[in-house]
Amino acid sequence: KDGSDQVSLFRRIVQVKYSFPPGGVVNAAAQDLVQRLIVRRQSDRFGCLEGGDQDIRDHAWFSVIDFEKLLRKEVLSPWIPQIRDPLDASHFDSYKHIEDEGPCMKPPLNPQKQKLFHGF
Repeated sequence: KDGSDQVSLFRRIVQVKYSFPPGGVVNAAAQDLVQRLIVRRQSDRFGCLEGGDQDIRDHAWFSVIDFEKLLRKEVLSPWIPQIRDPLDASHFDSYKHIEDEGPCMKPPLNPQKQKLFHGF
């Protein structure tokens, strides 16, 4: 396939090396974060190492985010989409055509972390 559909595009991304656009369009911190997140081997990927998700939150690219305020829902969204009703998913891409890759390899969240999602 030529990469014209999302599945073949995904396969090409996984198999091919990438480069960032020239001219500083993507800053150094963002480039570093992307490079750490797209490591093919899950056990070597940023966020899957000993520090877990804290490694990601501590990364320089997220330095302007106050995660405590975010958890308390005190951060205003920079964009609020117009929706027709609470179930309107028109602003999301459709992934119906992608095959189920099987169960998640990560263990379930512990009760303390699960509480963070209470009310969502």
